[in-house]
Amino acid sequence: MTNLQEILQQLQAASHAGTLKRYEKIGEIKPYYGVPMGAISGIAKNYKNQIDLVGPLWQTGVLEAQYLAIQIAKTKPNMLEQAELAAFLQVTCSVNVLDKLASVILSKRKDNRYWEEYLLAQEAPVFQRLGWFLRAKYFASNTAETEEIEETLAYIKKHLQGADELVQWTMNQCLVEIAVTYPDYLNEGLAIGRDLAVYADMKVAKGCTSAYAPDWIAALLRKK
Repeated sequence: MTNLQEILQQLQAASHAGTLKRYEKIGEIKPYYGVPMGAISGIAKNYKNQIDLVGPLWQTGVLEAQYLAIQIAKTKPNMLEQAELAAFLQVTCSVNVLDKLASVILSKRKDNRYWEEYLLAQEAPVFQRLGWFLRAKYFASNTAETEEIEETLAYIKKHLQGADELVQWTMNQCLVEIAVTYPDYLNEGLAIGRDLAVYADMKVAKGCTSAYAPDWIAALLRKK
């Protein structure tokens, strides 16, 4: 098996001053080396499909090692055991890393609905955030039943404004996905977004789209 310390040394050698500065500015969780994502992807190519490295890399707690673990596992997300993934969630790590885990691994697995329910059942807002992301992906698949859509919209209407900041983002994303994917619920989705006005005052850079649901919905519809 590849020496874990050797991989960590490779990551440390790829440190970049600009990335270090950015991580410091946003208050990223330590430890980290400041390695750009492009460099991590390049290193991952040397360990393609070596799933046995994923767990040990994650358990180091090093930001870039965890990103590398995700990159190694992304082509075979179903190879990771549920128990191993559950253990990953017990390791203190960055919200950004967890977002990447949900996007690249959990959402691509055959048991993605299991993880949706598992995460939504957790008390920690960071896990509920991931659960709502997976729920948004489910609705985007255009396979939801009418009852599921209506129950979810009712829940969002009641809880979105008061949701924890971490949860609010992906719950709002779920609202957007429903409105865009299911034409019969477009007007209701727009109305909920306008009534709750979450992110209505969000300032965005030129060329970017606000997370304010009506604006986000309109932007996605233009792309269709």
